[in-house]
Amino acid sequence: MSFNPLPSSQQPWAPPPPAPPARSGTTRVLVFGCLGLVMLTVLGVAASVFLLGTKLVGSSLASTPVTPGAPTSVSFTDPGKGATGVWLDVDVAHARGFRVRGELSVTAGARSLGQYEIDGDLGGRCTNPVIGQGSSHCIQWNSTRLGAGGRVSGRTRLFEIPAQPRGTTVTIEGTISIPGDVTPRRLVLDVRD
Repeated sequence: MSFNPLPSSQQPWAPPPPAPPARSGTTRVLVFGCLGLVMLTVLGVAASVFLLGTKLVGSSLASTPVTPGAPTSVSFTDPGKGATGVWLDVDVAHARGFRVRGELSVTAGARSLGQYEIDGDLGGRCTNPVIGQGSSHCIQWNSTRLGAGGRVSGRTRLFEIPAQPRGTTVTIEGTISIPGDVTPRRLVLDVRD
């Protein structure tokens, strides 16, 4: 009787079968740790975007719908926290472009805080339509083209009002005009802290 240490189906020159992988908790810990870090990173980025957007836009102090070509006026009481931004919130459809024109003046009591001339094309990327205001800050800006026409929506900051003492009443007055072939779904002057 001969003794054969190899199973009958295995040839003597073949390597031994692989050993089953060792089961340890280290692999699971690494996998769950990596997934946890990825989730924390995603949540952190989402929170940062939300907080930055909130800080950039602030909360609304006053707003008024704009009737194109008609006098517009909005007043607010300055909370005394710093400069306030005047934004134009739009949602329009246009046939050949979206140009905004007009003038706005800002007063606090009898004092003039500024005069702003508006003349800018908002039919494409977001730009600041106020003459002399180089920087533009836009929130949720979306411009789509359909042939020569299209649709534009979002918010653009027109200018900042310098900080006033708490409780000061500030008034913004003027007109904003758009071409006749532009259909406004929303056109709002919004003051935000």
